[in-house]
Amino acid sequence: MINNHIFYDHLLQKQHLTPLLRVHNEVVWTSVFLLFCLTLIVFVKVTASAKVLKIIQSTFSSNALHELEREEGKSFKLHSVLLSLFFLLNVSFLLYKVNSFYNLVFTESSLFMQFAYIFFILLIFIGLKTFLNQFISFLSNDRKTIAEYSYNSVKINQTFGIFLFPWLILAELTKFNALIFVSGAFVVLAASLIYRWYRGVIIGIVEERVGLLQTFTYFCGLEILPVVVLVKYIIETF
Repeated sequence: MINNHIFYDHLLQKQHLTPLLRVHNEVVWTSVFLLFCLTLIVFVKVTASAKVLKIIQSTFSSNALHELEREEGKSFKLHSVLLSLFFLLNVSFLLYKVNSFYNLVFTESSLFMQFAYIFFILLIFIGLKTFLNQFISFLSNDRKTIAEYSYNSVKINQTFGIFLFPWLILAELTKFNALIFVSGAFVVLAASLIYRWYRGVIIGIVEERVGLLQTFTYFCGLEILPVVVLVKYIIETF
């Protein structure tokens, strides 16, 4: 008949006899997270734009680093704390994205809880690393060199945290292959790590005249080995 429905008298078999509910799989918390990070960096930019520029300059200039260190001293600086938090949040989100792609750890937890676990593990790791730095500084009686390297590392992290954020926005909101932007974010993170080690070698060997063996031992003991052990422990345990 002419008025028959297009699906009338077809060979397709019904799989569901009752209507199906439309399920939304959209993850809302990631958008809230990115908005929070954006608000955070805008607040720092508005309240301390000159300091942010100096932090970026100090990353690539030893003179600017020493000048900034003298200006900040040991007093509490809100913009510095917020930039460090911004970096930690971005790295945690990057690792969460990788974990969501490959289902490495915490696979039975919700996506938000995966991010929360990664964030707290990084927070604990940074706390332990800070404690070990202070302990080695006490044992070696060379507080100046380790303190300068630690301060330089913080400023490098704060700078590259700003560079990392656009890649994460594109990885989360783009309609293209998100893995491309996650890979770009990892390149930025790896560049910050390599550059931080390079600056550490310059500070130790050139500026402070520390021996090559001591410098190599420090990097293997407190920079490279803890990261390898942490990654191996997480993958094998969870």
